[in-house]
Amino acid sequence: MMGVNALRAAYADGRVSVVAAIDHHLARIERFDPDLRAFIFVDAAGARAAAQDSAARFEAGTARPLEGVPVAIKGNIDVAGWPVSAGLNAWRDRRAPRDAAAVSRLRAAGAILIGLTNLHEGALGATTDNPFFGQAQNPHRPGYTPGGSSGGSAAAVAAGLCTAALGTDTLGSIRIPASYCGISGLKPGPGRVPPDGLIPLVPRWDVIGPLGRSAADCAALFAVLADGQPSPAIARVALLSGWRGAEVDPAVDAAVRLSASLLEGLGIEVRSRHAAIDFDRLRLAGFLEASIGARDAFGAAAEQEPSGFSPAFLIYLRFAGDIDPSARAQGLKAIETAATEVRALLRMADAILLPATPQAAFPHGEHGPATLADFTSLASFAGLPALVVPAGWTADGLPLGVQLIGRDGGELALLDLGARLEAALNAWRPPAAYR
Repeated sequence: MMGVNALRAAYADGRVSVVAAIDHHLARIERFDPDLRAFIFVDAAGARAAAQDSAARFEAGTARPLEGVPVAIKGNIDVAGWPVSAGLNAWRDRRAPRDAAAVSRLRAAGAILIGLTNLHEGALGATTDNPFFGQAQNPHRPGYTPGGSSGGSAAAVAAGLCTAALGTDTLGSIRIPASYCGISGLKPGPGRVPPDGLIPLVPRWDVIGPLGRSAADCAALFAVLADGQPSPAIARVALLSGWRGAEVDPAVDAAVRLSASLLEGLGIEVRSRHAAIDFDRLRLAGFLEASIGARDAFGAAAEQEPSGFSPAFLIYLRFAGDIDPSARAQGLKAIETAATEVRALLRMADAILLPATPQAAFPHGEHGPATLADFTSLASFAGLPALVVPAGWTADGLPLGVQLIGRDGGELALLDLGARLEAALNAWRPPAAYR
């Protein structure tokens, strides 16, 4: 399994043929995806045609930054002529009239779009157990969730069905699956990657971002997805402590503390910083906003075609209509208080180190832990970039990630530090069944 930069180098050196590489990935999808359920649409003919064009560009010496790299796209992002359902059965037959801006940038950089990935229904959830498009599996353990809502993107990358993928993130939908699948995922700051062509859930929080097997892979995609904005190198990191209501698995806590120690070994100043964050209140506030966002985005379609939505999703929509305005106002106040706390930490440090998720992946069929988006939601509330890198393993072999939150516009510095930390942790490994 080659990453973005290694694959590009192999193409340039003539060690790997673009056509052969695309055929290889398509064959892996055909072999593994009936069980993995990472994809909901594959454009084999389009990918093979693009591979021929990329091969010609390498021959002519006109290869572009992502030339020949197979990239998957989450199923709530427009790709011209492809279905775009956002994981909703009601929209199964919709076709995108044009590429999303992010997709156009990938194409212009030479990436080969291989297919659409599975996601939680309406991007409202974190298990990617989709009643209409299938239950995506964690490549490290069948029967376990890959996380969500970008679970198909993370599973496809981890299993080597593509080299990188686009996901979307509202309250952790890139970072949760990155952690659960043992890969890297970047949530850029709002607006850094153009949102045009994204079916939104909560527009003020929704962002498009890359998932890859390393921070370097994410950086390679981010370089073409967003306009460059250099930022000072990260020299001081705050180790988050002092939260209420979020129970953290001991293996996660150990991974965070190991990461802090390794950062110090890299010459980074790490100081524990107390943050008075009440996750119990934030959890409810985030749920209220996501439910209201779902009602705004999909409520009219649900009224017209209720059979196109699962019973659980319809409950969310009805719940949104019954929210007490005073309860919502209190939730918004709690969100802003937490956002202010996070921003205050970043006046004393250049980045914040904290868990990605409080626990590792769990079995499908279990009610997901209420806490699973506690730590990822903080960067969303504060409107800041955040990166997850693989950081370790549970005793029974499930991957764990750690998260770094950076300053506004600090994605490049975050990716640089993430790559250095990732190298020190040396925690990535391919799933045994997909080697």
